Amino acid sequence: MRQTVWAQGSLDFTAEQTQMDMHRPVVTLLTDFGLEDAYVAQIKARILSSIPDVKLVDITHSLPPFGVIPAGWLLSTSYPYFPRGSIHLCVVDPGVGTSRAVLAILKDGHAFVGPDNGVFSFLYPAQSVIEVTWRPSGNISGTFHGRDIFAPVVVELLKYVPPQTLGRPFGKPVIIDVSRDMVVHVDRFGNVVTNIEGSRLKAGCTLTVGEKKISRVAESYAGIPPGELGLIVGSASTVEVAANRVSAASLLGAEAGMPVRFEPRTSQE
Repeated sequence: MRQTVWAQGSLDFTAEQTQMDMHRPVVTLLTDFGLEDAYVAQIKARILSSIPDVKLVDITHSLPPFGVIPAGWLLSTSYPYFPRGSIHLCVVDPGVGTSRAVLAILKDGHAFVGPDNGVFSFLYPAQSVIEVTWRPSGNISGTFHGRDIFAPVVVELLKYVPPQTLGRPFGKPVIIDVSRDMVVHVDRFGNVVTNIEGSRLKAGCTLTVGEKKISRVAESYAGIPPGELGLIVGSASTVEVAANRVSAASLLGAEAGMPVRFEPRTSQE
């Protein structure tokens, strides 16, 4: 049996498999479908029907609907913890049924499959970006490409089909400007996650979110007085606005994509 050699940065499937417990890559799933409907189960069923022994891992299905920016952020901060050779399926697809491209991306020995709508912006530049023009046989729903196109593409990759044979190089993917300081995610606790490097946070810094300026710096959530707002470095090593046992996002009216203004400590302070 052969295994992917994405871990060596290649799109060529030629390495011989030697360990039985590594005979299939891990496949992660990240969507905005929620768990109230059958959409997630149907995507998994489409993959499992072809590859019963695949290892499926849910990153999350609780993203805000159409949340391209938080989806991209969670994907970019989660994939490094998975083994090289993993395949990451991201279905946050407000343009489903349109002519937007289907992408397969290679980066750091991982493969990513999803729509070309900016959801992979945090991953660029990548080693390879392929527009997948291949389509599976059978009916393709105009409202559920996650099940009828993306999942079959993942199956082809699990069968060690070289990604470049599924389409063509794609030179102009949609890229959202994620270099500007902004809110990239609001977690379940209402912590407001930004893309500002945590190393920039020092006593005397301020962060403005909407009309609110926050200057309290703490090392942990418990270091912020109850009901107050503070700045901490979160688990992704970026600056977060938090409130002790209260939703900071609710206090600020913050949501992903909102610009913020970071003011570092001046040299006189």
